Parts: sequence; C-alpha cells; structure tokens
Amino acid sequence: MQAATRYHKLLSGAAVGGAVWLLALALHWSGWLTVTELKTLDHRFHRYADATKAGNDIVLVAVDEASLESYGQWPWSRDRHGYVVHYLKEAGAKAVVFDILFLEPDRSGEEFDAVFAEEMRAAGNVYLPVLMQNEQTPSSSTTTSSTPEHPPDIVKKATIALDDHTSHSTETVSTYTGAKFPLPLFAQAAHGLGFINLTPDIDGTTRRLPPLAFAQEQAFLHISTTVARDLLQADRAALHPRELRLGSIAIPLTAEQDMVIDWHGSLENRVYPVYPIGAVLRSFTDIQSGKPPLLDPALFRDKIVFVAATAAGTYDLRVTPLSPFAPGVLIHMAALDNILRQRHLQPASWTVFAASTLVLTLATAWAFMLMQSQWMKAASIAGLAAAYYGLAIHAFTSHGLWLALAIPEGALAVSFAAAATVEYLTEGKRRRQLRTVFDKYMAAEVVDEIMRNPDAIRLGGEKQELSVLFSDIAGFTSISEQMNPETLVELLNQYLSAMTAIILHHRGNVNKYLGDGIMAIFGAPRGEPNHASLACFAALDSQAELAKLRERWKAAGQPEIRARIGINTGWLVVGNMGSQARMEYTVMGDAVNLASRLEGANKFYDTLILLGPRTYELAAGDIDAREVDRLRVKGKQEPVVVFELLARKGDLPDERHPVIEAYRAGLVAYKQRDFAAAATQFEAALARDPQDGPSRVYLARAKEYLMVPPPAEWDGVYDLTSK
Repeated sequence: MQAATRYHKLLSGAAVGGAVWLLALALHWSGWLTVTELKTLDHRFHRYADATKAGNDIVLVAVDEASLESYGQWPWSRDRHGYVVHYLKEAGAKAVVFDILFLEPDRSGEEFDAVFAEEMRAAGNVYLPVLMQNEQTPSSSTTTSSTPEHPPDIVKKATIALDDHTSHSTETVSTYTGAKFPLPLFAQAAHGLGFINLTPDIDGTTRRLPPLAFAQEQAFLHISTTVARDLLQADRAALHPRELRLGSIAIPLTAEQDMVIDWHGSLENRVYPVYPIGAVLRSFTDIQSGKPPLLDPALFRDKIVFVAATAAGTYDLRVTPLSPFAPGVLIHMAALDNILRQRHLQPASWTVFAASTLVLTLATAWAFMLMQSQWMKAASIAGLAAAYYGLAIHAFTSHGLWLALAIPEGALAVSFAAAATVEYLTEGKRRRQLRTVFDKYMAAEVVDEIMRNPDAIRLGGEKQELSVLFSDIAGFTSISEQMNPETLVELLNQYLSAMTAIILHHRGNVNKYLGDGIMAIFGAPRGEPNHASLACFAALDSQAELAKLRERWKAAGQPEIRARIGINTGWLVVGNMGSQARMEYTVMGDAVNLASRLEGANKFYDTLILLGPRTYELAAGDIDAREVDRLRVKGKQEPVVVFELLARKGDLPDERHPVIEAYRAGLVAYKQRDFAAAATQFEAALARDPQDGPSRVYLARAKEYLMVPPPAEWDGVYDLTSK
C-alpha cells in the first residue's frame, strides 16, 4: 500500500511540477517578467560587483566642474583638445578615446580645428565618436550605399569586414540608414571611429550595448569595439547567433546580438581612475614652460584614456545597475574593459533556463508530496531556493554566466503552492479523515505524529498484537441510585475526564465509553512497541489519581468511587468497523473479551488491576506483579494465568514485600497440594495485611481442601463462570 501511495505521489508531483514548468516557459516567452529578471541582475551587481576585477589600464580625463571654473564656459576651443592629445601622447598613452561629438566647426575659428586635427594625426592613437542615425526595424538588407560625404577611407575606420558565413546571423542586429561622422578634417586625422549610440532596457536602465550595427551594407563598430579591434589587431570579425568573434576572442551576445556589460563599479567608487581635464591642461602648460607638471605623465603610460564631459549639464545622464546618474562614457569604458579582459557576462541559453526550471519545479513538488514532516518540507524547499540562488551567484561571480532568477524562483514558489493545494484536496482529505477518527480519543501529540506519517496508518482492518484496557466503576448501580442525575453526571464526568487524560498521556486510544466504563487500546494506530507496559502504567496512574479524587469527593460528601481494571494483550483485528452511515475505529478478537472478563474478575479476588498472561510477559521488565490464579473464563476451555499488577518496577512499598513473599510461598504450597503449609503462609500474609484479597481467597480454598481434598486430577484451575 505504501509503495502504491508513494507511486501516486510521484505521479502527482510530476504533474504539478510539469504544469508549473510549462507556465514558466510561457511567461519566459511572453516577456512579462523581463523587468523583474533585470532587477535580479541589478541585485547581483549591487551585491557582488568587484572593483578589483576592473582593468587598471583604463582611465578617464573628465571635463568636470572644477575644470570649467578654471577654463571657462563649455564648449571650449578645439586647440585645448589638441593640447590634451599632445600631453597624453607624450605621456605614453596607448589610446585616447573621445566621448565628445565633433560634428560642427569650431565657432572660434578654423585654426583651432586645425591644431586639434594636427595633434590627432601626430599622435596616431585617437578615436572619435560616430552617431548612427534613423534607426529602423532590424533588417538584414539596406538599399543605400556609401555617400560622397563619407569616403571609403573614413568609413573603413568605423567598420569591419565580416566573414561570409555570418550573414545569416544579422537579422536581429540593429540597422540604420546612415551614420553622422565627425568633421572630415577630424575623421581623416583620427586613428579610429566608432558609434556611441546606446539603447536602454525597457525599464530605462542601460545594461547592454550593440558591439556592431549595420548601415549602408557595412558593419559599423561601437567605439569600444573599434578600440579593441585595433589593440587586438583584428582585421575581420565573425558574427554568430549568440557570439561575435573579434580576432582571437569571442564576445558572448544576447538573442538580440547585444553585449551584456559585466559592471565592476561606478565612477563614484573610483572603479576607474578619474583625472580633471583642467589638471591635464595645466600639466601640458607646465611642461611647455619647463616646470614640473601637476600630473605625473607616468599616470597615463600604457593607459587607454577616455576623454568625456562629466560636469552637470554637459553630458547625457544614463541609468546603470550601479548608479541612477552615470555619464555615458562609463558604459563605453566598462564595455572595452570587458572585451579586453574577456570578463563577459553571458546570458544562459534557453536550454539551461528550461532544464534548471524543470529541476526546481519537480524537486519542489516531490519534496512537498513525499516528505511527511511539515518542517522537513519547508526546510527542503527553502534549501532548494537557497541552493539555486547560490548557484546563480556562483555562476555570476565565477563564470560570468547570467542565470535567470525571477522565473525559476517564482516557479519554485508556485510549485510549492500548487503542491500544497493538490495535497489539501487529495492527501489532505485523508489526513482530515484520520484526525476526525483519532482526535477525540488520543493525545494531541500522538495525533500529530499520525498526521506526520499517515501512510503508516491503515483505516481498513488488519491484524496486530495490541493491549486492551477495560475499566469499570465498582458498584456503580448502587451509587447512581443514591444521587440525583445532575450530580451523578458531574461526578462521572470528573472521573472519566481524569482517567481519559491519563490514558492519553500514555499514548492510549480511548476507544469508547461504556456508561461508567472505559475501553482503551494501546499499540494502535501508531504501533507502539511497548504497548503492554504503557497500558500497565496508565492503569497504575489511574488508580493513583482516583485515590486523590476520592479524598476530594469524601470531603465534599460525595460517594467514594473505586474502579477495577483489566488488561489483556493479544492478536486483534483493528480498523474502521460499522456501517456506511457510521463507522468507528475499534478492535475485535478474543483478547478483548478476556480483558473485559479480567476487569470483572477483580471483584472475586478483591484486586484493582488484573493482567492477562501475554501482557505480563511483555511488561515484566517494567512492572512488579504477582500470579493470582489459573482461570478458565466463561466460554473458553483453555485456562489462562492471571496476574495482579502491583507497581512499577522497584516502586513496591517496603511493607508490601513480606506480604507478597508469604503469598507466593503459600501459592507454591497450594499448587503442590500442601494445603496446610499454604494456609499457614496465607495467614502470615493476612496478618501483615488483612486487606490482601488474593491471600484471603486462597486461605479459604486451602481450608476447604483440607476438609475435602480435591480429586487426583485436580490441576489448580479455577472456573470463572460469571463476569
């Protein structure tokens, strides 16, 4: 049965996990949670961006507020840019990259443009920005061609040749009708050109950029890609669906052929060194005057120097994952840093997303449905969520892999909720049935254990070895005749409540109330291995509690109730029994009948608790008991040895030991037909305890047999002909 139940749960879990997985794929395809996923990526940058991974060969020369205060209103005359280029070239800069558009002549005069152009030509390492224009729906074909304003030698500085077999990968690359170049004078003097267009994600944050774009059937390079092309000495590129190969390196791309930037920090936390352009100009002047420069030229040796405006109102503000107010140049710097150091952030493929989400949904559903403990379910599912989060962080920090977080973790949560709903509607129904059956008759902690492992319980009939306890009030009929009904009910409820609490405490199942009597089962439904001992402990504690109640009742002038208890252990059929309209969890079998007979037999021996032979055998190590008789109860041919329960092991009072020893010696003599010696021992026991019922019974029998000896075939069995 358990195997079948487990198989059913596996199928249910697979159905739940599979359904949630399909929902997750649909959400991923629809893009409804794209912004949420992007925010989880921002979280990773905020929490785990490592400035130490940024290249130390990229610096920024900034047109900041202090520089404007020193050199006047922006824009400046172009000769100053020439001086900056001259100083940086002399300092040993590897490349000088301007993020400043030079689309119109200098308003101060052509001579200033000429100075700038001459310095760029002399330096031979200056890069200027291009502006792509008239963005259209991505297309693999264009109809315009190179125009006279853009001669081939200039266009070549901003473009790269693509391998022929890459043409099929250009469908998703942004295509423009043309590009706006710097002034021809500057374009001719510059070593390289590259576009600076940026397109933010749908939430307005810039996280990626296109390493190339198409216009006039040419592959134009982003300015960071242009610089990388020259530094890597790559004359051709190959574009694949998720990758751009530039010389010997590969740049991972998204499905839209964008490069995702791996951010290492912001300008505020000095991820890249920043120097004021005013200080650079001052250093140039110092050198020209033969003075020590304000900035040591060694600061720029072998560096890639970006020149851009950062003063308020002079640059285009961009939102990045690490700053809501970032200059656009930082995006270009970070992109170049990623390319040169091969520290790209690569979005995981659709296959990886689908496989990881499927594992999470199935594992969550199965964990919830197969585990019994609610704490284990919660811990396992929380562990799955934490493990996947840890995997995503490890992939991000150590391997540059962007694993989706929002949808997989969301799918895990939905799988949890769906599995809980399915269990409530299916397995939960069985749990509620079990609780309805047991809640009224068993201790709360026992019922909770059953609920944690309901598969261990069968409500159908099965055979088990159990212990059954019967308890009844002695002389209840005469007591009830002396009391009015209201007082009797109140007294009976006090008694039954106290006895029930003790039985439940010892993990018994109060099966039914029989008027003033109680029937309890030990060992079902939980299968307690020490059920016989638990039944004995419950009986002893019940008698002790009843003794305390008698004192209270006596003080209140109420009758002193005494109870007799019979306990027997045997193989019984246990389960739901009754009709379709009303069913009850109970037991049936000869062992039940004997327990009931033993409860009634107490009055013949003036005892309180009698045990069947199997009960004594199982509980002997935990209790003190004495043999009372070999009885043949009504309706049975085979006699059984009956024991009186005296106390827990070692708890028998010292004054009772001589009584019990004398009784046992008398019983031995009695079985050996030495009735005179037996009578002497029983008299000795009664001399110490005149209320010892079994000694009184056997003394009377011994005297009777002294007068009329039993027949030769006498076996010492006493026939109990009434209850």
